[in-house]
Amino acid sequence: MTEENQPNDGIERVEGKFDPLAETRYWLPAASEQHCKRISRKRGIRLVKVVDTKIEPLPIICIFEGYPDE
Repeated sequence: MTEENQPNDGIERVEGKFDPLAETRYWLPAASEQHCKRISRKRGIRLVKVVDTKIEPLPIICIFEGYPDE
C-alpha cells in the first residue's frame, strides 16, 4: 500500500520482514488488518502499526501501544 492510498487513521502500514526480537512493543500475529482492529478494541489497546509479511497462515503482524494488562 503506497502512502497515497493509506487511510488517515493513525495506523502505520508496511510490508516486508518482521523481527520479533527487535520489536519492543506488544505485538500479535493475525490473519488480517480487521483482526488487528478487533483485538485492539477487545483488549482496550491502541493499534499503531500493521506489518504485512505475506507469510501464511498469519501474514499480518499487529503492533500495539501499551500492554493489555496496563
